[in-house]
Amino acid sequence: MIPVISIDEEKMFLEIKERKPKVVVLNAPDGLLNKALEVASKVQKSFGVQVVTIANPCYGICDTIDGEAEKLGADMVFHIGHNIATDRVGKRTILIDVIDDVDFGEVLKASLQILRRYRKVGLCTISQHIHNIEKARLFLEENGISVIIGKGKGLLKDGQVLGCDFCTAFGIRESVNAFAFLGQSIFHTTGIALATGKVTFMLDPYYKEITDVTSKAFCISKRTTLSTYKALDAKTIGIVIGLKEGQTRLERAQSIKSELERYGKDVSFIALNEINNENLTRLRKMDAFIQTACPRISIDDSFDRPVLSIPQAEALIRLLDGKELGEIFQRSSWV
Repeated sequence: MIPVISIDEEKMFLEIKERKPKVVVLNAPDGLLNKALEVASKVQKSFGVQVVTIANPCYGICDTIDGEAEKLGADMVFHIGHNIATDRVGKRTILIDVIDDVDFGEVLKASLQILRRYRKVGLCTISQHIHNIEKARLFLEENGISVIIGKGKGLLKDGQVLGCDFCTAFGIRESVNAFAFLGQSIFHTTGIALATGKVTFMLDPYYKEITDVTSKAFCISKRTTLSTYKALDAKTIGIVIGLKEGQTRLERAQSIKSELERYGKDVSFIALNEINNENLTRLRKMDAFIQTACPRISIDDSFDRPVLSIPQAEALIRLLDGKELGEIFQRSSWV
């Protein structure tokens, strides 16, 4: 059976009927953009309202667009596909669930031989698969594997992880010997491995493959540690503040700036929407950067100078204080 990814159109239609907007904006990640355009067409035909689909990259729940929606005169925004334990954020944004009905049965069967070696396993996933996590737990336990699903808190549901928040995994790391992630996302799986320091497997239901990401996470850890040490010698440091609504951490940026200035660093504030090597290359005055927008930028992207995340910046300050570096990413949240 071919998997079907479904957007909760019923919720969208009920919200439109109740609030009667004149202009609606849709915001979705790249993988759902074409489906969002299909939904936009349905909304326009059904309700006669103007619908604008934002085609800029959308990376997560922090990538909300209330400001852009206001410029477009929109009454409401539907943020599609980044589901959390609330259904509204900001002034006008409503979160719309996306469900992926892919069957995990075959990959779960294939994982038994591997996961049995670890006896106690933590189970995690992302929002599109969260409806499958309890079924997966029951299957694994029926086959002799002890499974723990971490309790959600704040914006996270039980067992759910975000790209920068792993509290459901971190909270149970001492009670399990390994983690299994339900889904096809090296991005999230390596995050779990980095945050917990445990062996972590990705259970891909599409290719029916089990991937051990532990060595990849170790390589990331080595690379980011080296980048942090390189920043020790930087005389001029740019602190990059993200201009996206969920990434503007001014107070955090200011506190890091104050700490670095105690050690004679020449620190400047810089603001960007898209933080990438191309945009930073123009700023030749800077020896290194610290970006407070999204930790995954520093972990997953390539730069020709050190570009540290908040956890790396805190590690850098520890080094400047004469303390040990410590495990940079072994923490529940990276922001």
